[in-house]
Amino acid sequence: MTFEFEAANIPWITISILIPLIAAGVLFFLDKRFAKPISIIVSAIVFVISTYMLFAYDYSSYKIQFYEKYSWIPQFGISYEVGVDALSLTMFWLTALAFLLSFIWSVNIKKRVKEYFIAFLVLEAACIGVFVSWDMVWFYIFWEAMLIPMFLIIGVWGYAERIYAATKFFIYTFFGSLFLLIGVIGMYVYQYFHYGKLSTSYFDLVNTNLPFGLEIVFFLLLALGFAIKVPMWPFHTWLPAAHVQAPTAGSVILAAVLLKMGTYGFVRFSLPWFPEASKYFIPVMFTLGVIAIIYTAAMALAQQHIKRIIAYSSVSHMGFVTLGTFALNVEGMNGAIITMISHGLTSAALFFAAGWIYERSHSYMLKDLGGMAKYVPVFATLFMISAMASVGLPGLSGFVGEFLALLGTFKTNVWFAALAGIALVVGAGYTLRLYHKTMFMEELVDKNIIHKWKNTHDMTTSEFLAFIPLVILMFVIGIYPKWWIDLINTTSISILSKFIGG
Repeated sequence: MTFEFEAANIPWITISILIPLIAAGVLFFLDKRFAKPISIIVSAIVFVISTYMLFAYDYSSYKIQFYEKYSWIPQFGISYEVGVDALSLTMFWLTALAFLLSFIWSVNIKKRVKEYFIAFLVLEAACIGVFVSWDMVWFYIFWEAMLIPMFLIIGVWGYAERIYAATKFFIYTFFGSLFLLIGVIGMYVYQYFHYGKLSTSYFDLVNTNLPFGLEIVFFLLLALGFAIKVPMWPFHTWLPAAHVQAPTAGSVILAAVLLKMGTYGFVRFSLPWFPEASKYFIPVMFTLGVIAIIYTAAMALAQQHIKRIIAYSSVSHMGFVTLGTFALNVEGMNGAIITMISHGLTSAALFFAAGWIYERSHSYMLKDLGGMAKYVPVFATLFMISAMASVGLPGLSGFVGEFLALLGTFKTNVWFAALAGIALVVGAGYTLRLYHKTMFMEELVDKNIIHKWKNTHDMTTSEFLAFIPLVILMFVIGIYPKWWIDLINTTSISILSKFIGG
């Protein structure tokens, strides 16, 4: 594959990575009262930069844009190399949005305020770095760097079983990262012995022609690392525990950003690096994707804890991303990427809703809730739109991505597409059950609970400001998906060029 680059006139990407890190360092020496405003301002600047790049991006071009490269350790072929195509850019933009809204939502945090915002700022820089790095050493540094702040966010600001959940999250993702590292080192060494070149650049490694047996080995090593991060069935068990114990903003970042790193890895690395192995494993990946969709949807249907329901639904939705990715056609790839964006919006909104409910009721259990809709109409409306977007109602973002993913799967294998389509009904079932149980059924709820709802207040300004952009974007993608499809289409063709000859 031949790549072209468009150098950045202003190093916007590097600035976006450095600003949160510098802010975290400065906050360390300041009083805690500066933590909230500085974090919100910094995340707003990063979001403005990402939005500017989104509109300035030339989506008709195959070039890697806003590209920066600086030699770091030339003896080993290691450089600081960042840039974006449409896939990287949309994930960067989604990350910036999720962190900005999470900071706004967190204005009422009271426990170890300064440390809380420092952890999130470091996490934001690491997450952005993962999506924009084209040198594998820097990619791996950013990939690993996000583990510690996320471990602390769950372990320090989480709920009763936070240490268990944080430890489980760390162990799973750390071992997944080791498999990823072994695979990348293997590619690096193979390239040196067969081409005499030392380089950790993605653009050099992607042109390494591996024998089929080695493709299979390296594909499996990287796939293990990515599958745990997605998480795919059966590697998903760390996710419900992490979501249940994490604070609201932590759950939002987990669902909206961290899960996307796994699916991003499959799209960015597994397909272009190992095309023959990717084709060989289509039945396996389809099977795992469909099991994830059906099994975790059924698990969500059986849960009583709100966050567990949303966590299992996340695994189910990621199954559609897996199907779209390994359909190995443009429709499926576009569907996978749009589902990643849409799930980032809807899961963030649903976890905000869960946090809002807990703030008022001090419970995440369905049995303690019900009948609040008519007392908090603004929240009930935004929650309903988010739930409908999550189940794929036409006109909202979830429909576009899952429809395209299913269409792509249908072109590759009718039976897997049919099974996944049937599972959509289960998805609608657990989401409607969640909404019905929490918002309606007033006649079945204790009078003391209803009295509590009568005296509760609707959304605060910060809660509304964090929630409403997500809902607006669900409509924007759902009503006018053409702009988003045009944005990512060229990149999808480029990623699939080894399969479709584009």
